Order: sequence, then C-alpha cells, then structure tokens
Amino acid sequence: MTRISKLLAIAVLLCGMDLAFADAASGESENLLVDGRFDADQVDFPEFWSRSSAANVVYDRVGGPEGRRASIGLRGDGPAAGTVSVRQLDLTLVPGEPYKLSGYIRTKGFQSRAAGLIVHNAGWLSASGITKLPADSDWTFLEKTFTLFPSQNNRYGVAMYAVEPSGEIHFADIKLEALSERARQGSRSQWSSIAGPKLVPYAPRLSRIPHADAQLTFKFFGSLAAPREAYECVVGIGSNRIPQQTLPIEDGKIHVRLAGLPCGDYSLEAVVRHRETREAVLQATYPISIIDIPAIDRSTIRPLNSLVSELLDQPLQNTPDPQTFSFVNPRDGWIFVACTTEVPAPKLAVTIDGGEPVITATTDRMEAVRELTLGEHRITVSGNTSETRLIVRSIPEIFNYPPCVNSFVAENGRYDWEYMKQHILDAVTTLNGGQLPGEALNEARARGLRWLANFNVDPADDADNVRQRMEKHAGMTQPQYDGLTSDELFFARATMANYTAALWRLSNPENRLVYTWIVGQPSIASLHTDFLSACLNASRGRGRLLFEAYCHPQADEAAAARHLETKIGETIRLFNAFLPDAAAGTGIIFGNFNQIPIISLEHDPAVDFKYYLDMQVNLIANSPDFAGLATTGYWGTYYGDEELVRWSFKLMRHYAVEGHKDMLSHRYGFKYHPGFLVNGDFADGMNGWSASSAGENAIRPATIAGYGKNCQGRWGAGSAGDTVCVMARQADQANRISQTVEGLEVGKAYCLQFVTADHNDVVQNKHNPRRYGIDVELDGAEMLAERSFVHIDRRKDHRSRDPGHLGKINLHRVIFRARSGTQVIAFHDTRAIPGEELVMNFVQLKRYLE
Repeated sequence: MTRISKLLAIAVLLCGMDLAFADAASGESENLLVDGRFDADQVDFPEFWSRSSAANVVYDRVGGPEGRRASIGLRGDGPAAGTVSVRQLDLTLVPGEPYKLSGYIRTKGFQSRAAGLIVHNAGWLSASGITKLPADSDWTFLEKTFTLFPSQNNRYGVAMYAVEPSGEIHFADIKLEALSERARQGSRSQWSSIAGPKLVPYAPRLSRIPHADAQLTFKFFGSLAAPREAYECVVGIGSNRIPQQTLPIEDGKIHVRLAGLPCGDYSLEAVVRHRETREAVLQATYPISIIDIPAIDRSTIRPLNSLVSELLDQPLQNTPDPQTFSFVNPRDGWIFVACTTEVPAPKLAVTIDGGEPVITATTDRMEAVRELTLGEHRITVSGNTSETRLIVRSIPEIFNYPPCVNSFVAENGRYDWEYMKQHILDAVTTLNGGQLPGEALNEARARGLRWLANFNVDPADDADNVRQRMEKHAGMTQPQYDGLTSDELFFARATMANYTAALWRLSNPENRLVYTWIVGQPSIASLHTDFLSACLNASRGRGRLLFEAYCHPQADEAAAARHLETKIGETIRLFNAFLPDAAAGTGIIFGNFNQIPIISLEHDPAVDFKYYLDMQVNLIANSPDFAGLATTGYWGTYYGDEELVRWSFKLMRHYAVEGHKDMLSHRYGFKYHPGFLVNGDFADGMNGWSASSAGENAIRPATIAGYGKNCQGRWGAGSAGDTVCVMARQADQANRISQTVEGLEVGKAYCLQFVTADHNDVVQNKHNPRRYGIDVELDGAEMLAERSFVHIDRRKDHRSRDPGHLGKINLHRVIFRARSGTQVIAFHDTRAIPGEELVMNFVQLKRYLE
C-alpha cells in the first residue's frame, strides 16, 4: 500500500469518529507535545517540529486566533504539492489508554484528499485525530478524545498533514493530553531523555525563609515505578538542629517544617525513596537561610504605577542643619533619590542610613539610584540653603545592553560615556556587556550602577562544562564586574536542563549576580519549573530571569495590543503560575534595535516604532500583572538609531523612574500609523504612487526573495521587505515616482527613510557597495542636513550573517522641517548609470524626536 493510500484509508476510518467542538482550550493536564504553541521567537521555524517543505509550510508568529498565537499553515495547489506535513516524533504513549488531541484550526479554500491533526503509530499504519475539516472556516477550537491503538515499542508521532492540498489550512495551540493516571505515568515526550525525577524548591526562595513562618515547599516531578503514595521524602538539616522528617508526597508537593531553627544558613538534605524497600529515587542538597523579614508599614507607600511607588516627597527647610526622614522600601531593590531645586546649595549632602553621600551639589541632575534592603531606612539632608524638595521612589532595576558601544552605522554619532550621561544614565541602574573606558567605571560606581559581564552559554551540552566556564568567567572573577548574564537559554531546547544543573551546582563564594537571558514561554512543568527555580534562587535569591520581549510590529494598533498581551502579559502570568512570585525575580527586557541594515525590529514602514515601543513599556507600567516586577530595560542599544536610543530611555524615565501611566507618545504627537505615506514597501505594487516611467517597464514592482531579511536585516520579519520598486535607468530620461503628503505640522521636524540597492547585485550576491543613483526631492521643505545622511553598507562580514548578503544597500535618512502642511515627496534615478536597475523600498515618513 502506498503512503497516500494509507493516509486515505486512515482518513476514511477517522471520518466515522465523533468530533467535539468547544470554545476554549482543554483542561490543565500537561501537554505531551513540546512547544505546542509554536514558539519560534528567534529562529525561523519552531524547534522540535519537522516540516516536509518550506515552500508549502508557512509559519506566522501572530497568525493564530485573535492574532495572539503563532500558527503553522499548510498550503498547495493540488497534486503537485504531494503530501505536506509538520510532525513531532518519538513520543512514548500507552496503548489502550484515553488521550485527547486538541487545537485551533482555520481553513481557506481548502481541499485535500486527506488531511488533519492526528496521532499516528510507528509506520503511520493507524491514526486517530481531527480530520473532518470544512473548506472555509474561521479559527475554531476542535478536540478529539480517543483510546490509543497499539504501536511498535509504544512509539508514536503527531502530524498536521494534507495530501495534495489546494488552498490553506492553519493550526494553532495544539495539545495532546493523557487522560488516565496510567497514561500520564507511562507517557513520554521528546523531553523524556532529560526529564527524570526532580525535586524542585518551590516556595519561598531558599535564602528567604521567614523565621516567623519557617517552612519550605518542594515540588516533585517525574514518573515512579509505583504509585506516588508508595514513596516518601526524608529531610534533614546538616547541623541536626531539628529532627529528621519523613514526609509524604501530597499532590506533587512536599512541605518541610523548619520551625525551631534560629536565623542562619544551613544545608538541607532530601532523599525521595520507596516507603517499604527504602530504595532511593533521588537525593539532593540545598543551601537554605532562615531570616527575619521585617514587618513594614505600607500605609506611607503610594503606588504611582505598576513599576514605581512614591516613598517620600518632602519639602526641606531652608537650613544647613541636618534634616532626617524615614521611608520604607517595600522590597529588596532599587530606589531613586532626587533633590529638586533651582539652585543647589554648595554644601548640600544627602546620605542614607549614615553612609557616604549619594547626592552633593556636584551630583549630575541632583539624583541618585541605590539598591537597598526591604524595610525602614533613614535619609539625611544637610547643608541645604535653598528651596528644595526631597523625593524618594521605589523603582525597578533598569537595564541597558551594552554601554559605550557605537552603532555600526557611524552616521548616528558616538554612543560613548558622554552620550550616555546626556541621554541614558538618568534612567539606568544596571549595565551589561560593552565597556566602561577611562573614568567611566569610577563614575558608574559613584552613581551606584551595577555592571555585569556577558557569558556565552553555548555549548550547553554538558552541565559540568557550563558550570566550570561560568566559575572562571570574568564576571565571576574580575573586580570591575558585579556578576554576569548567561546568554542565552530557550524554553524549547533540551539543553536548558544542562544549564539548570550547572546553576544548582555553581560555586559563587562572592555571591555575584547571575542573570539568565530566556527566550519563549514555559510549557513543560518539570523542566521549566526547575529552570525558573534555579535562576531565581541563584545569587542567594538575587538571580534574575531576563525575558527577551523583542516584539514584532503588527498591522494596526489593536492587533499590536493583542500581540503584546500574548507576548508579554501571558508570559509573566505563566512565569508566576509555574513558580510563585516569579515576577519579583523577572526582567522584561525590550528590543530597542531598529537599525537597517544591521538588525531591525522596525519591519513595517507604515508603523512608527517609537510609538510601538511606548505601547510595550506602557503595558508593564499599567497592568497589575507586573506589580513587583524586578527589572526592565533594553537589549540592543548599539543596534538602535540615534533617535530610537534617545526615545528608549525617555520612556524608561517616564514610566520606570517618574512613575507615569500615560502614553509619552501622546505628548509628542507620535502615532502608531502616522499615515503620511502608503504602500512604502510596494507590497501592493505601485498602488498609491504616481509614476513617470522613462520607458516601457522602466518602473515596475518586483519581489526578491529574502531581500528584507538578508540584506536589510529585518529580523524575524518573514518575507516583509522582499517587495520593491524597480527603476531601470534609460539612456535619455530618468524615472520618477511620487506621493503627496497631507497633514504635516508647520515647524515640526520629520524623518524620511528609504532603502535603495542594485537589483542585479542583490540577486547575484555581488559585493559592489557604492552610492546608488536614486535621490529624493522635497521642494519647499527646510532640510536639516546635519542630522541627515546616506549610509552605504560596505560590510563583508558581520556576526553569523551570510557574506553574500552584506554590502548591498544604501539607507537614506532625511530630516526636514515642514514649511507647509502639504509636501510632495518625489524619487528619481537621474544619477543612475543608464542600464542600471535600481530598487527601493522601506519608504517611511514619521515625526522626528528633536
């Protein structure tokens, strides 16, 4: 029997089976599929899923229901497509037991000889699943419950497939659940090789067990040879200060009583064993600390938004005598202190808890940040002889990667320490990577800033190797650093288990900070809870998990809001669901990189990324899900253009220092869709453009596969940027296209950007960088030449990019001041060489931040 015949026979069999329709996802059982949400944040296609062909399988990061989930689509044009599929293999399941397969499915003009979402056995001889599919449907949640059929060695796979399809079928948020205890105990996914029994510290943090309520909860994960009630956990304290405890595993948890231990540091030893045979399943040792956690009066704390609380706002007396005030820090974390005055008193000094002055008359902006413990503190001001107000706020840690590293587009200017003092340091507490040359390190220390080195985790295929490299890294050994960030981990990669083991075993005698970059969302309870716990318990509970919230633009503002709610809001809720109060150890780190041709999140010329970035920070500042968030900030400052870098830290100042809730963009007149130009990427041909062609077909739309991603650096944008306008220079006349812009504000500055290239150079991967002969005319506008440039990409290599894709484009950046509400913007190829075919796209016009 041929493969197609087998699939058709299975399809006929499945058509007679019942199918349930529902409005919501299925229950709380763990998904046996790895990455059923299709998370591919920083890769082109979800890992653990194999596709039959890139041509007939499409991946959309936001194509799922309500634009809030990723989706995978299968498409074709009939018999020529053959069998199109996406599969996950190597599942171990239990025949004869009940399972449920579910997911969201959407179709468009879809027909196929056989298709569906199924579980199949070895050799695909039998299958069960969802196969009754309409030709056209919106997103619909479907589920199928079935008793599993036999398979060789109990090995199975899951497939989304279509035989000789025409039209499209899309899948999102798929899930396979075991419905019986026997099925749950006997089922294994691709994680099974690393997902053995685990005992995970759950709550509270190991270093913060309160003396007043001294108990610690572990979660147990993994299958056992006998029912869990046949096992017990024996817990002892290394110093034998309290009796050994033999505890049951109740609902997957083990509750350890530590009452009677004085405050101090201890070693806790735990053994999970069979109750009768005393055979040990696992044993582990953890350092713990019993501490006094002070009771605090929160009545004086005034939340300003989800990130910032006002702790003190006190007018000072006009006297040089010391004036002392108390305030309560609501957590171990950062505070912001400011003396607001027109004329600083020459002998002004502000101290906290009797320490060295944090503010004097020479302090930049009369502001400081410091990291303090939870509880009451005293702040003293002396030498004041002017009208002054003292402000203290609780703020999140504010992160910047990297300091003092210039843009690869040199025309942006230098991003050195002087630039940082002018545009960045009033909204930063922590620096990562980069460099602090000359006096910058001493000045950073005087400002109270932290500096973390960057540690490359890869290769992460051996836990001891990772641990040893971490312990020897500059961030853990050299005096200029306060610790390191581990770059980077992925929830969808099995190597996470090795890093987790390394972190639990890490020797950190100086208690340096260990932060971990993470991509994606948790989904595997055992592995991901263990990972979260290890990251947040690192550095005696000061470890941080840095979530890479690098957000792609969407078609409109409403879609963008939905995307952010899924990308960021859902992530923090999942973190907290996997580990209690995970937000208190989590950083939401945004991407402020938009630099074509290096790496850019600014995929859509119709969207002002400044506004979109504002939406992102506004979300965490207003949503209660982010109350108590430890850290926020940016990765990619050296990959941002000079305007976005300045704007990035204005946003941090606005939300994370000053505690505002309103959109800062509204104060500047920025909009998600400025609406000045249409069809800037020529995705709709020449629609919206007036064209004066110098000859037949001399102006035409075209598509160059991979151009946007490979040559322009539009990161994670799919095919965005592949459509262009071609201008073929004629011997006797130039080509010209234009649009007339309405709605400009006279006197305001605007930024016009566009990208040009040589069509043949791009298609032939030819390296011949030069100034291409496409220019812009803005008759009547006031040109701000000192801020405008044409960047010629001359690179021959850059990180992991294919050299054949580099050195291809010119980035034009024109800053002008409007003299009229109406402006004609015209492009022409007068300076091109006859016979050249030049291309342009990413034509963007937006308000400029002066």
